[in-house]
Amino acid sequence: MDEERKMENNFIFSNTLKWNSEYQASMFFGDKASFEFATPPEFHGPEGFISPEELFVASAHACCLTTFITKAKKAGINLMFYESSAEGILEKVDGQLMFTKIAIRSRIKTDSDKENVRMIVKQVEQSALVINSMKTNVIIEAIIE
Repeated sequence: MDEERKMENNFIFSNTLKWNSEYQASMFFGDKASFEFATPPEFHGPEGFISPEELFVASAHACCLTTFITKAKKAGINLMFYESSAEGILEKVDGQLMFTKIAIRSRIKTDSDKENVRMIVKQVEQSALVINSMKTNVIIEAIIE
């Protein structure tokens, strides 16, 4: 029984990839989706492909939304509109390129208590799973209407 409970707390998320040519490859998520990606042009990759760097920022961005929605629903918040943008800052630290910050700017419209929504945004910043797994500083700047 205890062993079963321990297993319930382990989740596996997987994908496969296939190198196509030069700096470009395809990523597969089982029977869900697939896409082509490449090294960004800034690092000699071809134009017109999603890059791992963009996916890194998108991962934090998507997790922010899904965590916000989960917490807002639990709090009984009536969400009328949500739109956001994200920007990752890549810079050299101790001679190595790394993401030092991801800024997520969201615009949230609700007819619920705005202070409760602000509190949920703060909780998301502190507890979102993917964001907590990154060593990058992720900040959420929300305009709540």
